[in-house]
Amino acid sequence: MPLSHYLKTFPLPGQPDRRLLFSTRTCSLAIVSAEALATLQDNSASPELTASLARLSMVVADPARERQEMGGYRRELNRLNPNLRVSVILGMACNFACLYCYEGSLKGAAAMSDATADQLVASLLARFRAGKKKRLILDFYGGEPLLYTQRIRSLIERLQPAIKALGGKFEFTLVTNGSLLTRALVEELVPLGLVSVKVTIDGTAANHNRFRPFKDGGGSWEQIVGNLLDCRGLCVITLSGNYTADNYPVFPDLLDALAERGFTPADFCSVQFYPVMQISDQFANPEFTGCCCSNDEPWVHAASLSLREEILRRGHSFPKLSPSPCMVDLDDAFTVDHDGTLYKCVTLIGHPEFACGDIRQGMADGWQQTWCLDHWQDEPGCRDCVYLPLCFGGCRAMAFQRDGHMGRVDCQRTLLDATLEPMLRQDLRYRYA
Repeated sequence: MPLSHYLKTFPLPGQPDRRLLFSTRTCSLAIVSAEALATLQDNSASPELTASLARLSMVVADPARERQEMGGYRRELNRLNPNLRVSVILGMACNFACLYCYEGSLKGAAAMSDATADQLVASLLARFRAGKKKRLILDFYGGEPLLYTQRIRSLIERLQPAIKALGGKFEFTLVTNGSLLTRALVEELVPLGLVSVKVTIDGTAANHNRFRPFKDGGGSWEQIVGNLLDCRGLCVITLSGNYTADNYPVFPDLLDALAERGFTPADFCSVQFYPVMQISDQFANPEFTGCCCSNDEPWVHAASLSLREEILRRGHSFPKLSPSPCMVDLDDAFTVDHDGTLYKCVTLIGHPEFACGDIRQGMADGWQQTWCLDHWQDEPGCRDCVYLPLCFGGCRAMAFQRDGHMGRVDCQRTLLDATLEPMLRQDLRYRYA
């Protein structure tokens, strides 16, 4: 059987007779001898080796069919998807004044009305029922979603029993700055379906308090850390953070500071830090710099590898590599703004040119063209790329902020060429010893 088109092969340092195989299609790993790899390449491998690697999609019976299947990946993904996943913007109020906030001047008093909330419940139940879905997942955003706890209670108190009556499962998550995340609140929300909380801390107290202060300018680091200490073990907590070209070296110090406060790696489902995106639209702070407008910037490569190493070295979990379809690619994933407008990406709310419907009328005709669905299909470089399953044209929001439109793909080849092999070596050291 021929080798998969979506297979990367790397040497193993210090082991000249070994090769590391990685499938970008399944993100599976295998170590084989150089001799065994040669037999795979000349189609003389043993049936046992061939069968083992076929289960990992590293060898395939028909390479042409494999590439054809990748062309239909989005359709197959939607056919098999049992979930309806919706990001809900409850309102635009926030108690922080983050320097790099992508919502920027959108922040304010605007909030979801009772009428919009009623329509949201009705539309979610109708879509869940029509699509014969198995699970409804709401991701609550803001502003700061915990400024709207009464709205959260009202929505879930109606949705949870209704979804259960339809034979489904209801879950929700919170993306919060963590300043209002009290133990009493989490204990109340977990029985109602809260499964995970994502909290952002930007490194050390000094750095975080500069970039993510309260609106009155006061530091927020101590309050967030205290809340996380109180909430440990109640639900899954994901730790995030946003770094710039200048401050990413201080982010590992956050993990040391948390350890000194009594946290262990088991307290966090995963830890991952992200480069701040350079926002060029009218909402952003025009004076803020140090961000990236492309993942191809060399400092992003260096920073991402360095931070990943420090996270894993300290025993924390880092999300595994996996095929990464965008929300845009999923028919049953979208964002509902506080006024009921639908978008396909939470980072592009407030851009009416990218509105793709509303909760009263549903998805509008032509949203696929507006959001350049399957735009990678028109790029020969994408169709032939070994990294296609990890990228599918990259991030549309990044492309829009950089280029002013989504017509061209946000190619990830340079990033993956620079970082994939080092990431796999990190995994061998820290995940698989």
